[in-house]
Amino acid sequence: MDKKIMMNFLKDRLGFTFFFFLNTLVIALFYYLSTQSSVEILYPALLSAFLYLIFMAVSFFKFYTFHTRLIKCIDNVNYDLSPSTQEQKEVSNLITTLHQSYLEKIHHIQLENTQKKHFISQWIHNMKTPVSVIDLIVQKSLSGETVAPDTLHDINEENQRLLNNLEQVLSILRLEDFSRDYAPEPIDLVTSLKKMINNRKKQFIYSKVFPKFDPPLESVRVLSDGKWNEVMLDQIISNAIKYSSSGDAPKNIYFSIECQNDTVILTIRDEGIGIPEYDIKRVFEPFFTGENGRRYKNATGIGLYICAMIAEKLGHRISLTSRSGYGTEAKITYLSKL
Repeated sequence: MDKKIMMNFLKDRLGFTFFFFLNTLVIALFYYLSTQSSVEILYPALLSAFLYLIFMAVSFFKFYTFHTRLIKCIDNVNYDLSPSTQEQKEVSNLITTLHQSYLEKIHHIQLENTQKKHFISQWIHNMKTPVSVIDLIVQKSLSGETVAPDTLHDINEENQRLLNNLEQVLSILRLEDFSRDYAPEPIDLVTSLKKMINNRKKQFIYSKVFPKFDPPLESVRVLSDGKWNEVMLDQIISNAIKYSSSGDAPKNIYFSIECQNDTVILTIRDEGIGIPEYDIKRVFEPFFTGENGRRYKNATGIGLYICAMIAEKLGHRISLTSRSGYGTEAKITYLSKL
């Protein structure tokens, strides 16, 4: 028998033992003072002690059984504790609740680790292509082969893909600690849009795609985080340019802002290739590229996933409507800040 369990049991019952025998003594004293004569004390005291021992023996059996099962529960969480008192039942229920919570957290961590592994493997796969292309061009140049005049342009394009992939992965990593890097404030949506468009100026010109504000606005203030909102806008604008640049005819990307009560709706509509109906429901899934991804080698399937994550964390709503061959329309709904 474990002495530690015995000592713990006695310590827990020390107060009960003291008041039990104090009660017996008080009753005997009461009868002695009331009758003013000799009263038989030894027999009631022995009887009281006998009942006390029986009670303590039963209590100890319950205490010892539960604690030995509790120790076994460390190795086997599904071990039946079979509680016999209300206190033990509460402990058993608490252990079950903690165990379920623990399993949920472990499952969540395992799921996050699986997703991270998937992200890393996909990211490495996406990085290999531009690296291989750059290496091939360099090897041709070193071997003395004639290299086309636009070689530098090809290297720059692949290098840009590398930079974009790196930036996307960094955004995903930063999203994990979003609360530390989040500063909600009133921002000027028009200013943010113009900044992102200006940053993509060369891409607009090279792709023969032109931004159009309809109608032109001077200032619209919304509640958001300036940096994260610009990351989201930049990704949507980048996609609009990329999927609108096919063919020789110039295309437009239309930006419109509509104020409705306490919300502001930003619409970005392009005249690109559009998204097939069977792909539109999955565009916000990580690494989903769909039919368009097979046609455009630089599609990663991360951009819109990042947009969806940012919109969710900022409390915005983002939606996409499209039709193959007729362009794509993205809508972001903000809270207005008048």
